[in-house]
Amino acid sequence: MQPDNLNVFDLDGTLIKVNSFKEVSKKLVTTLLKKWEFISLLNLISWYLIRKLNFIKHLKFKQRVVDVFEKKLTEDEKRNIVQVVLSNNINKDVFECMLKADNCVISTSSPFSFVSRMPFKKNVVVISSLDCNNNFPDPANFGPGKIKNLKFYFQDHDVRVSSFYTDSVDDQELIDFSMNAFMVKNGCLIKVK
Repeated sequence: MQPDNLNVFDLDGTLIKVNSFKEVSKKLVTTLLKKWEFISLLNLISWYLIRKLNFIKHLKFKQRVVDVFEKKLTEDEKRNIVQVVLSNNINKDVFECMLKADNCVISTSSPFSFVSRMPFKKNVVVISSLDCNNNFPDPANFGPGKIKNLKFYFQDHDVRVSSFYTDSVDDQELIDFSMNAFMVKNGCLIKVK
């Protein structure tokens, strides 16, 4: 992959129409109920309440959900959940742009454990939160952290983003960093740069 001509795609609200962490988490709860995994389910609910009370950060809560996802489901169950979330919520306009583009990177704050199991074309790089395979400078991969992690992944080799697709003003630094930028608003893809 050439780091000087990247096409970067946000996932939640952009490539898919929903928050993938929430949707996968809901399906995880349903699967745990069907499997009679009540202790794991109670652990998740407890961590959710602790998070809502602001006793732990959101990234720590995400890690707890990922731990249950990885330990309590079979690989087939994991893949099925994330594939259903992707296929039922795909933003076709953005997805078509990704299919036509080369050097594609998905940069998201959704956990790597989820995104890495989504069936994208083989040459798509995933830069995601909680990626245990990389020591990214920003494990949350959110906002300005996306640029830090992108440069880290490509070892600072003249990273240049040709086009960036997002739905969030939290990505303003990456919008500014890109040559072209597109925003998803009300289901429509609008060029903002």
